[in-house]
Amino acid sequence: GPSRTGAHVDLGPVHFRTGPLRRGRPDLRKALATPPRSVRDVPPRQARALVDLAREAMLTRGRDLDSFAYADPRDVRLVDCGEGLQFAAMGLAMEQRNVLEAVYGFLTLQNGVPTGYVLSSALCGSSEIAYNVFDTWRGGEAAHVYGCVVGMLGALFGSESFTVYPYQLGHKNEEGLASGAWWFYQKLGFRPRDPGARALMERELERMVRRPSHRSSRKTLQALAAHNVFWSRGAARDDVIGAFPAVELSLAVTDLLSERFGSDRAAGEGVLADEAAARLGVARSWRRWRPDERTALRLWGPFLALLPEVDRWTAAQRRELVGVIRAKGGRRDAEAARRFDAHGPLRAAYRRLGKRLRRRGTAGRSRRR
Repeated sequence: GPSRTGAHVDLGPVHFRTGPLRRGRPDLRKALATPPRSVRDVPPRQARALVDLAREAMLTRGRDLDSFAYADPRDVRLVDCGEGLQFAAMGLAMEQRNVLEAVYGFLTLQNGVPTGYVLSSALCGSSEIAYNVFDTWRGGEAAHVYGCVVGMLGALFGSESFTVYPYQLGHKNEEGLASGAWWFYQKLGFRPRDPGARALMERELERMVRRPSHRSSRKTLQALAAHNVFWSRGAARDDVIGAFPAVELSLAVTDLLSERFGSDRAAGEGVLADEAAARLGVARSWRRWRPDERTALRLWGPFLALLPEVDRWTAAQRRELVGVIRAKGGRRDAEAARRFDAHGPLRAAYRRLGKRLRRRGTAGRSRRR
């Protein structure tokens, strides 16, 4: 059966270390500007071997990750960062994909040996990163490898803004709290946008200046970890992952389906797919698309119903949107994210929708109070 000891895949010549470990923190701006040495597709047999290796690496550590459990061997690439460090990038099978964001799992490999994993979602030039180093390799080059992750996501998805969710920071996560994960990201340059968390951070930093031996209490770490932290190469944006009101979007879709179709969600998705096809000028052809592409349109139907401005777009802009949707049902989910980001009117409509949803969420909270 699978084991940690024997976990390995042959990826070419072994890199032998000739110097000390790189324990310093990377400059994320430089890291983002440093792409991987190469990104290449792998043949089907090797793709399946990498997926199996990722699943075994999780199994032998009592962990689980949907991006590995439901990985699509057709969407596996090998990212080479040099000096024996590589990432096996794995996209999800169609039935597990997110409607908008492209979600990928990355198995971290050093000379072909699994040393950790990364989970990332990407949209609108932004990425959420969940980063884990297996316990055997902690205390080594975790920060250096994280810099390589930032450069890799910039190259794969065009991301220039990054966020870390509360669980990674220690929210309801004992391992994250014990490791001091929040300060790991703070020292890399990540900052909370929540005013209360930012004020608490400033107070802690002042205490450390006055007394260098000061360490944040467990209660303080729990309070800090309750909010996303962000790092961006440019100005802060409100359409990035972690800032866009994704929960409110899900509720808006649910409300739309409930109001029009009651409890019959499946029927509602079919009707909304037909309506979307008519708005996009593919009413006669979409049922001849490949099965995964048809599934993608059914998933996108409720989202498009929340974007009335689509009806005012030019025919060319609607055709480009059809390309985004069909790419979501294509071989590589990353292609859909790239096309989404390149579609100016779609990006603008997405931002406007976010503003409407924030107002709705604020109004809802006011009514509940």
